[in-house]
Amino acid sequence: MNSISQKCQSKKLIASCNSKNNDSKNSTLADIVDEYLEEYGNSYDWEDKWWGDKNITWSEAIERAWRSRFENGKMHGHQRRVAHKLEEGLEVSLSDNIQSDDFNNFESIYSWIKSVTDRVKGLGVTTAYDVARRLGAWLSMQPTMVYLHAGAAEGAKKLGIGGNTVSLNDFPQEIQKLGATHAENFLCIYKNFLKIEI
Repeated sequence: MNSISQKCQSKKLIASCNSKNNDSKNSTLADIVDEYLEEYGNSYDWEDKWWGDKNITWSEAIERAWRSRFENGKMHGHQRRVAHKLEEGLEVSLSDNIQSDDFNNFESIYSWIKSVTDRVKGLGVTTAYDVARRLGAWLSMQPTMVYLHAGAAEGAKKLGIGGNTVSLNDFPQEIQKLGATHAENFLCIYKNFLKIEI
């Protein structure tokens, strides 16, 4: 493993998107994307098996998503600072009595979870995205737009792209080939090495 320590973690369970070795500083965008794919290309496979486990019920999937713990019991790095608020998010979600067949795409899942985090002081868009993505794995519904928050928003800004959700087509071709989920992760991890290429 190279020296990426992830904060936009999970993607390998350890790691932190705020430090990346300087080898990437002078690389082209294509080189950086290739490095990302080598390091993280299958990173969602094991996660999605856990979050998307069809042997659990919808209520159990909601609970698992909000508890933010991997199979080994470790909490996802994004939720460590808000761990004390996750139970409240879970309770609000369950009280909404939303059923799995109420959703037709990832965006509808995100909209609901965002409405939950808006009602729980201390929870924000990163938790909304992460919980929605976990439930999306259970429902087999993945993002089709790139969700920009925290480090991903910083990375996109370096490329001259802003907003809360952005079409994958608005990004350079090299990033488009990642798909929306990996593009979000890539932008976060490599935010300090991105720039508009001329």
